[in-house]
Amino acid sequence: MNRLSAALVALVIGLFVLAAVLVFVLQNQVQVEVSFLVFRGRLPLAVALLFAFVMGALMALAFAAARIIQLRVAARRRPVEDRPLP
Repeated sequence: MNRLSAALVALVIGLFVLAAVLVFVLQNQVQVEVSFLVFRGRLPLAVALLFAFVMGALMALAFAAARIIQLRVAARRRPVEDRPLP
């Protein structure tokens, strides 16, 4: 598979995901009350769920990045003779 075909596959998958998100948003327009700590408000259910999904993904990304940095620092501290050959 060359780069162009991989890009086309990614584009098609992205379009399907976008269509699924649009259907989800259009089917979940009911207003709900959301309260988090001191914040309170009313917004569509789909927006609240998508916001929660994005915040969860960002938190997972932050934890993964912290772990990668932790492993890189540990690898740098290891003596050169203990490191595996490429």
